[in-house]
Amino acid sequence: MTNADTARQLYAAFGRRDLPAILDLLTDDVEWGEPDNPHNPCGGTRHGHAGFLEWATIGRDAEDITVLDIHAVIAEGDAVAVVGYLECVARRTGRGYTSDFVHLLAFRDGRIARFREFFDTYAAAEAFRLAPSPAL
Repeated sequence: MTNADTARQLYAAFGRRDLPAILDLLTDDVEWGEPDNPHNPCGGTRHGHAGFLEWATIGRDAEDITVLDIHAVIAEGDAVAVVGYLECVARRTGRGYTSDFVHLLAFRDGRIARFREFFDTYAAAEAFRLAPSPAL
């Protein structure tokens, strides 16, 4: 199986919400991250299976991913770039956002050792941002 095939398996498992299948694709010391963002609870980098599960739990509770379309899976050596489009709704505000994205996956021994997400963090922040309290 190629790294591109493993990346496709990752997204298929996400679609099924199959966390055990996802964990099987990750190294024990995986580094899982997306840009820090004071309004997006999923922002930041987490480590290991426990860190990934924390990220997945926070994400499940924080937002609904309504569209996750993969446009391209580009592999070279131990790196895979996944290019796509997503639509999400922040649960606490009910506001949605859309974004193109690139996910960079680094592989070690056929498993995902690092995941980095790049997307429109401003759009996500605006969806998650709570309205300021009115001045008294």
